[in-house]
Amino acid sequence: MKVGIFGVSGAGKSTLFRALAGGAGDAAPKGPSTGICTIRVPDSRVDRLAEIFHPKKTTHVSITFEDIGTKEDELLPPDTLAKIKGVEVLAIVLRGFSDDFHPPPPEGLDPVREFRAIESELTLSDYLIAQKRIERMTKEARRDIEWTSLQKAVASLEREVPLRRVEFSAEETRVLSGFRFVSQLPFLIVLNVGEGDLSAGTYPELDAVAKDRGIPLLRLSAKIEEEISQLSPPEQIDFLKEMGVEESVRDRLVRGAFDAMDFICFLTVGEDEVRAWNIKRGTAALGAAGKIHSDLEKGFIRAEVIQCEDFLRCGTMAKAKAEGKLRLEGKEYVVRDGDIFHVRFNI
Repeated sequence: MKVGIFGVSGAGKSTLFRALAGGAGDAAPKGPSTGICTIRVPDSRVDRLAEIFHPKKTTHVSITFEDIGTKEDELLPPDTLAKIKGVEVLAIVLRGFSDDFHPPPPEGLDPVREFRAIESELTLSDYLIAQKRIERMTKEARRDIEWTSLQKAVASLEREVPLRRVEFSAEETRVLSGFRFVSQLPFLIVLNVGEGDLSAGTYPELDAVAKDRGIPLLRLSAKIEEEISQLSPPEQIDFLKEMGVEESVRDRLVRGAFDAMDFICFLTVGEDEVRAWNIKRGTAALGAAGKIHSDLEKGFIRAEVIQCEDFLRCGTMAKAKAEGKLRLEGKEYVVRDGDIFHVRFNI
């Protein structure tokens, strides 16, 4: 999964990125200078399973974060728009802080206004692309599924309704996927506040906007999180406790990204590898098999499934089977978060 960190100049997105890329050993060695870092998603289930199977390889789900730069006088220059089109989740950083070095703008701090302006720019970008394509198809006298899908998209965009809030059929979604419309991306709102506002419930009107749009909302102080990221792991734990913060920014953003994408994790185990896989909630067993390998999807027969906690309680697959916890499921079975999943197949 790739998450873009985006916001207007001065919102603190680069500070937030440095907090993500700055201190822990599970970040890829690219670092802040590249604007890209990859973080292993902590999952105690993977670690506990690895202790049992002693695999040659242990693989956690990973998330890549990219700091998407903007210009003070232009929110969506072509290079910025191209980067946004390359991510799967857009974390929009909004400014809710001021200090001696960052006084509030003349019009005052207003994260809701800031969010609506960003959302409007992204929606307008999609409208211009869709309208240009329709004009070309009109000249060519084309009237097919692409035409009707684009007309539906434009009708919503004209009302400033982002495409992620529009219901498209499976075929319409397939046709529109090639355009990589940015208003169709899942959003994650990150309100960057000052140290004294972490637990004050500031800007409650933003909660209403996020709830209305079905967007996860996180409150944090990027400045504090950057300071925390420079500490050793034991010091980080102590610092978080002193600040009354339950989780690090990494864990909160990872969970927020999963919520925005509506992702869950299933697991595969064995002597060669213990691995976590991320899929959309509601994915059937056949789709999960294809996530592992296309051959498993093509030759799918049955899936052996057990919830991770049931297996950990039983200790062995033999005992789990004896207690009726290990089940055989068909291709229509909807995979649940924490399922240990093994595919029987034949090619």
